[in-house]
Amino acid sequence: MIQDMNKILIIDDDKSICKTLELHLKRNGYDVSFAHTGRDGIGLAAEKIPQVVILDIRLPDIDGIEVLRQIKTIDKDKYVIMITAFQDMETTIKAMQEGAFEYIHKPISIDELDRAIDNAVNSLKILTGGRDEVIEIPKITVGEGNIIGKSKVMKEIFKTIGVVSQSRTTVLIEGESGTGKELIAKAIHFNSKDRKYPFISINCSAIVETLLESELFGHEKGAFTGAVYRKDGKFTLANNGTIFMDEIGEMSLNLQAKLLRVLQEREFERVGGKEKLKTNVRVITATNKKLDDLVNQGKFREDLYYRLKVVTIEVPPLRERREDIPLLVEYIINKVNNDLHRNVRKVSRKSLELLVKHPWIGNVRELENVITRAVLLSREDRLGEEHFTAFLKGDISKPVEQNLFAESDEVYKYETKISSLDEVEKIHIIKALNYTNWHKGRTCEILGLTRPRLERKIKKYDIKPQGKIS
Repeated sequence: MIQDMNKILIIDDDKSICKTLELHLKRNGYDVSFAHTGRDGIGLAAEKIPQVVILDIRLPDIDGIEVLRQIKTIDKDKYVIMITAFQDMETTIKAMQEGAFEYIHKPISIDELDRAIDNAVNSLKILTGGRDEVIEIPKITVGEGNIIGKSKVMKEIFKTIGVVSQSRTTVLIEGESGTGKELIAKAIHFNSKDRKYPFISINCSAIVETLLESELFGHEKGAFTGAVYRKDGKFTLANNGTIFMDEIGEMSLNLQAKLLRVLQEREFERVGGKEKLKTNVRVITATNKKLDDLVNQGKFREDLYYRLKVVTIEVPPLRERREDIPLLVEYIINKVNNDLHRNVRKVSRKSLELLVKHPWIGNVRELENVITRAVLLSREDRLGEEHFTAFLKGDISKPVEQNLFAESDEVYKYETKISSLDEVEKIHIIKALNYTNWHKGRTCEILGLTRPRLERKIKKYDIKPQGKIS
């Protein structure tokens, strides 16, 4: 059903609110009608075919949720903005589940209402033809651990995976955070003859040194305070399979020496134990740092470095393989549709161009987060430029994490002054911290970092709570 681009229906038993909103909306060029009961409102919704309905949750004859339900039956694409003086969670959730476009509490903020109406108008323009060219998203099988790419560099990585999966040699995977290093490690393991044995991963930056040793090698009962029973480590649990050690560059020199011994002698001891335990584990390590630089700085053992880099796979950042982004978008949309039970099947060409041009400091992980948010918040079966522009370009008027990228002048100047990846990372962390008001748990979620690693980066870059770049 085609809705009138200029009509708004208000359903509210408070006549003063209806009159106030009518005056305001007419000044903005809208044709406004109103009803004071739910039944009258349903009738006008069918008769007037308005673009937007502003609906009070509490009406004298019918509950607003039931009115919403019937209006959506008349036209499922109608944009209904719910308003209420009662701020209870259950009603809000129910309204959104029934298809409400927005939910606004009284006293009504005119700015908030205008934003909601503007968003509805923009969405309606898309539905009625005011859209740029769209690309259909075909349904594809989404498998666990798929690596997506058609670029030359990714094809070379696929070839390397094919070769190294035939042996048990150690592999070092280098690349920025979020590039998919663990996916490559899994691909090596699950394409090898040892695929029936365990693949176990551990993040060396997420665990303090004293516990990391126990996690890797296990411990005996009474080995330290809290060791109330004997525990097997990852090298025992992954025997005959693969152990993947992420952020290997964060490992202490003491533990590096013990890992080197395991690689050389294929044996180890539990913490607090004397028994020699044999292991037949393939070791794959990953790092977002250049280990040769750490070797030169005396922070990483040279002998261990050469043991680990028998084969090295360098994973490029997403900005260096932009031709893979359309394929990744297609794959991620299908994945999110499956996971969140959505049915987004189109993406506009302009939005795809926007995604291809974005620098993606957080790489594939950031791309997946952005698309997941867009699919989740979309009220339609397509994604347009409006679903991404605010987040990617820093529109601070948006109420969600979109203002993450719109911080102080000093931060925003980075687009023309960046000279190193460290500077980019520092600025990105500052923005995330400022956005979350220094809630480090939420910041870790946004950046895809562990808490210990975030703390190390705050210390490394000397980031202060005021969020200024020093």
